[in-house]
Formats: sequence, C-alpha cells, structure tokens
Amino acid sequence: MNASQMRRWRWVAACAVLGMGATAVRADCHLSQMEIPVRIVNHRPVATLTLNGTEVPMLLDSGAYFSVLPLSTATQLGLRLQPAPGRVVVRGYTGKVQDLRMTRVDKVSLQGSEIADVDFLVGGNELGSGIQGVLGRNFLSIADTEYDLAHGIVRLVFPKGDCKATNLADWAGDAPVIVTPLDSNVREYGNEVRVAVRINGVSMHALMDTGAPVTSLRLAAARRAGIQESELQEAGRTGGIGEGWVRAWQGPMASFELGGEKIVDQVVKINEVDYSRNDLLLGLDYFLSHHIYVSRLQKKVYATWNGTPVFAGRNGQAQASSDGVGSAAPAALPADDAEALARRAEAAAARGEFAKALADLNRACELAPQSSANLLARARVQLALRDTAQARQDLDRALNLQPDLHEARAARAALQVSAGERDGALADLAALDRSLPPSDQLRERVGGLYARLSLLPEALRQWELWMPAHRTDAHLAAVFNERCWLRTRLNREARLALEDCKAAVDKDGGEGHYRDSLGWAYLRLDDARSAVDAFDAALKLKPIALAHYGRALAEQRLGRADAARHDLATARQLDAHVDERVQRAGLPVVAQTP
Repeated sequence: MNASQMRRWRWVAACAVLGMGATAVRADCHLSQMEIPVRIVNHRPVATLTLNGTEVPMLLDSGAYFSVLPLSTATQLGLRLQPAPGRVVVRGYTGKVQDLRMTRVDKVSLQGSEIADVDFLVGGNELGSGIQGVLGRNFLSIADTEYDLAHGIVRLVFPKGDCKATNLADWAGDAPVIVTPLDSNVREYGNEVRVAVRINGVSMHALMDTGAPVTSLRLAAARRAGIQESELQEAGRTGGIGEGWVRAWQGPMASFELGGEKIVDQVVKINEVDYSRNDLLLGLDYFLSHHIYVSRLQKKVYATWNGTPVFAGRNGQAQASSDGVGSAAPAALPADDAEALARRAEAAAARGEFAKALADLNRACELAPQSSANLLARARVQLALRDTAQARQDLDRALNLQPDLHEARAARAALQVSAGERDGALADLAALDRSLPPSDQLRERVGGLYARLSLLPEALRQWELWMPAHRTDAHLAAVFNERCWLRTRLNREARLALEDCKAAVDKDGGEGHYRDSLGWAYLRLDDARSAVDAFDAALKLKPIALAHYGRALAEQRLGRADAARHDLATARQLDAHVDERVQRAGLPVVAQTP
C-alpha cells in the first residue's frame, strides 16, 4: 500500500471499530478495536480476506514488511501484473524473492471494512495448507497490534485520547507484565517489531515474527552465545518465502531474557543464515504462549505469559518453561462458541497439546455439526495422533458438507493411497483435477499422489499445470526430482528423467537425495561411471542407503567387486530393508556376491 492507501485503511478500520464501541483503559484513554479471527493451520496463523469477491486465506505475518500474493493466486484471480519498482527487494530468511512483481486488487474486504485499489507484491514460495498470500506489516502497522493467538485473535487497536503513559496490557489484571521498548530505528526498517533480548547472557536483537513457525537463532549468534558446534544436532534444512534453503540444527539455550522475563534450559532451532540483521526470530511458538500488545504510539511491547510451554523443542512441541515473571491465564471462553473453541484448539495443536485440542474440537463439532472447517481441523489433530480411522470419518463428513473443500479431499486421497484403496484415491484425485484451477498449489501434491500410484501420464499432467506459475518456487527442485524418480522407477523416458534430475540438482545442489536420483537415472542409461560420480556427491552430503546400494550396482558393472561389497554392506547397515525397497520400486538389483 502507498501512504494514501494506508490512511484510507486507518479511516475505514476506525469507522468499523467505532461501531463496536471502545474500551476505556483510563478515563482519558480509550481503545477502539478491530478484531480479526485467526486460525492456526500447520503452525501458521491464517486470516481470511476477500479479494475482488473471492475469499483468500492469508498468512498473518508480522515478519513481512509488505503484503504478498504468490503468482498462482494472482493468476487464479485474473490480476494484472506489472514490474515491481526497481528499489523494492523482498528478502526472506533464506534468500531473496526472485522475479518480483506487483498487482492491484480492485476491492479488498476484511471484517466488514472495504478499500479499493490495494497494491500487493507478487512472488515468492507457496506456503501450503491452503494459504494463498501473506498479510504483512504494511497492514498490521496501521495501528497498535494485539496478538492473542492462544485464542486465535489478532486486534488492530486505535488508541484515542491521552494514552502515552497508559499500561496497555489491559487484560493482565494483577499478573506481572513484560514491558520492553521497540528498537528505536523501527521506521528505518519498515516498522519491524524488533526488540532487545539476551541469549545466555549475551545481548542480541530479535524480530517478533508470527510467520516463523518456531523461534530460531542465527548460527553466528549461537556462536556468540557460547553454543558449541559439538552441542548441535542436525535438523535438516529450512526455507521461507525467498529462494533457497539453509541448514538447520537444534541446540541448547541455557537462558532467554526479554523485558524481565527469563526462561531457562531450552532447546532452540539454529539456522545457517549470514545476512539477516536480526539475531533471533521470535516465532509463533512464543506468540502462542504469550498475550502480546505492540504499541506504535509508545514504541513498546507489552506481554504476559499465559502459563503454557514456550519454545518448540526437538519433537516440534513446546517445551516447559522456568519463567520468572509468573503467568496470566487466558480468559475463559464461552462454552457455546464453536468458532472460538475451534480457534483455541488449533492453537493448542500447534503447541503439541493434542488432547486439549481434541477436547475443544469435539465440543465445537457438537455445537456446529455443519462446520466443515472444524471437521477438517479435527481430522488434522487425529492424523497427528495417528488415528487415521477417525480422521477419515471426519474428512468424509466434511466433504459431504462441502465437496469443494480441496484440502480435505487431498488429505483423504493421501489416506486412501496409503491404505491401498486405489479406486477411492483415483476418484478423489480425478475430482481434484476437475475442480482445481490450473495453477493451484495443490496440484503439486496431486501429482505426487499419482506418482505413488505409479501413474506417469497423470502425474506429469499435474506437474505441467503447476509449473508455469511456480518457476521461481523453492519447491520446483523437489518436483523436478519427483518427476525424475518416477520416470526412473518405471524405466520410462530415461533421457527425460536424466534432464529432470539435472534440473533438480541445478536448482538445489545441497540436497543429497536429488544427486541420489541422478545416480539411478544414469544407471538406467547404463552409464555406470557417471552414476558413481553422482552417488559420490550424494554421499558427501548425507548417508543415504539407496545411494550406497546404487553405487554398489554401478561398481559391479565397472568390475569393482570389493567396493561393491562394501557399499552393499553399508546400505544394509543403514537400512535393513533396502533390498526390499529397491525391488518394490522396480529398480535394478545388485548381483549376488560371494
């Protein structure tokens, strides 16, 4: 948005909230509010906007300086694209957004407020889970912002009167309140919610980022905090809205301090990022465990701990906290408010508290049995609990109520593929193919499910529809690899398989499995020497049983019997069932060795 559009948003939002009344914090300070319902979907806070009459679920991201639509969403909405201004650069935590463009939406509506001619940036990666855009700080910073994500609520707050010296944590009662100043240079950096913290006693800067599923520390900052490399455990790689991937670890964090709050003996995610000016991303896990108010007027952050675990540990669940400030328990919800219960349940599920989440969703589904969204939410919790039978029942009910609930249909198709229910899976996949827009992000998943059923033409069609709107998407390398692997398994179109594998490696040379696939593609072409080179490169990145097995096969073909025996033994040591996996995949097998 430009400055005039921001002013109009303020005016429209203020008019909306004035109709709801205002809260008096003091006699001379009143807070008018716009309340935005937020659902936590797969560790992402999602609010629904209406763009040109179409509902669009958007990630509510305090870490993004401007609102963004991926190219697929802009294409589905028929929006006209134009080049982004040359000075505009969007850089996520793992890289810059390539081929950035802009578009203008004629009408944007949220909670009864509407504004015309709103600009969005266009580009970046898909976020999955049905999310079709990012609502950034150009919207969230038009007012003070209150984050009550444990209840699935964000409020835009407009202070009126003399509020400069007021304690704006009006929900806290007698509970201790964490208070800390915003970075004095926030305007220079696009209204970041940036605060000072201490990690293991070392002063650092943290960006409060609802778009980050978990709190993460830069590797350089971890070193400054005294975390030793020997203490780190590999945690794969991580990505964001920008291009590329970075390595990630888990490491011990002896203490975390913010505004009088001290949390000890935690495990924190650590990312290999060098260019960010923030040492720490204070992510959704922190927001879910605190009620937070960001005061633009006072340039302060107020927060109370709600008594739940704070940081996500090795298993993805929030850890217990030794928090010195005490807690303010979240207010009780009305027992008959189905939507509020469902939002609280999704927040609990994001913390790994699945029993609490299921109890709230059971009640929500009783109160609103026609809510397909609540049934889908309960199915996700049941899948997390590995109760596939109950999840399947809820997905069936949700689709009976709303046949175009594509996320539910894709989830049911995946369950049917896993259960060997081929006919049912094919029926759901065909329904998705008929109803999804050509560029829809779900086509990537549909193609993968067809691949699991070894249906080459059907899988290729889905990926070919998906690719044009995702040429700069970080997932493109994975799709090239999946297409290569399917062709290689089926021993079809071997030259095209090789091209796909090379494209995957070119896009992401740091993923060992892509080089493993490349080795098998060379084996299909009977090029054992090139296969050995590809497997060597894969195994330099990570131990992969299939890569050792494939290298053993290539070495046999080159007459290197001892090397082949050693690789085969290593493959079987890494995976006792590697022989069966190779046979099930339809790949060539090694000859019996003495």
